[in-house]
Amino acid sequence: MGYEERFASVKERLARKQHLEAVMPDLQNQYSDVLAKVMELREQKTEEQKDVDRLEHGSLAAFLLNVVGKKEEKLAKEQREAYMAAVKCDAAEKELADVEERLQRAGEELAGLQNCEKEYEALLKEKREEIERRGLPAADEIMKTEQNLFFAEKQLREIKEAISEGEKAEQLAEAALDELDSADSWSTFDLFGGGLLADMAKHDKIDEAQELIESLQRQLRSFKTELTDVHIDASITIDISEMLKFADYFFDGFFADYEVKHRIEDSMEQVEETKGKIVAMLRRLRDMMTEFERKQAEYKERLRHLICEAEV
Repeated sequence: MGYEERFASVKERLARKQHLEAVMPDLQNQYSDVLAKVMELREQKTEEQKDVDRLEHGSLAAFLLNVVGKKEEKLAKEQREAYMAAVKCDAAEKELADVEERLQRAGEELAGLQNCEKEYEALLKEKREEIERRGLPAADEIMKTEQNLFFAEKQLREIKEAISEGEKAEQLAEAALDELDSADSWSTFDLFGGGLLADMAKHDKIDEAQELIESLQRQLRSFKTELTDVHIDASITIDISEMLKFADYFFDGFFADYEVKHRIEDSMEQVEETKGKIVAMLRRLRDMMTEFERKQAEYKERLRHLICEAEV
C-alpha cells in the first residue's frame, strides 16, 4: 500500500476513533438513565401484580369488596394498572437492550482503534520529513492545509451520519402518525356503534403504532448520540409510557371509547411535535453539511495549488 493510501486509511480510522470517544459518554449516560428507569418499572410492575393477586386469591380486602359488590370493579382497575405497568416495563427493557448493545459495540470497536494517533503522527512526520528533504518552501502551509482538510472531512462525515439517523427517525414518526390516524378513524367509527370489527381494527392499529413509537424512541436516542459528535445539544425525546397501550377491554360504554379516542389524539399530537423537532434539526444539519462541503472543496483546491506550485 502506497503512502497516500496508508494516510487515507489511518485518517479514516482516527476519525472513527474520535467519533466513538465523543459519543461514548452519551451512551454511558443513556445506559445509566434507562437502567434506573427499568429498575423502577420492574418494582412497580411487581407491586401492581401483587394487588391483582390479592384480589384474585381471596384476601380480606377482596372478601369485603365482594360483600359490598365492588370486587369486580376493583379487580378491573387493578388489572388495568398491572397491564400498564407491564407494558411500560417491557418498553423500557427493550430500550435498555438497545442502548446496551450500542454501548458494547462502540466499546469493542474503540478497543481496536487505540493506536490510531501514533500511526497518524508517524505518517505526518514522514510526510513533513519528505517535504523538508525536497526543500519545498510551502512545507508548513501544506501541513496546515492538510490538517484543516482532515478536520473538515471528519465533520462532514459526522454530519452525514447524524442526518442519516435523523432521517430514519423522521420516517418512523411518519409511519407512526399514519397508524395513529387510521386508529383514530376506527375509533370514531367505534364511537358510533362500529361494533367488534371496529374495536378489533382500532386495537390492531394501536398495537402497530405502539411498536413504531417504541422504535422511534430508540432511534431518537441514536440520533441524539450522533448530534453529540457534531456539537449540537438536542433534547428530542418522546415519552411513550402513557401513550397507547391502554386496555379499554376492561371498560364498557361510550365514555370508555371516547377516552381511547382522546388518548389516540394526544399521542398524535406528541408524535407530530416530535417530528417537527426532527425536521428542524435535519434542516440545521443540512445547512452545516453545505458549509463543510464548501470548506472541504476550498482546502482541497488550496492543497492542490500548494503542491503544484511546489512541484511535488
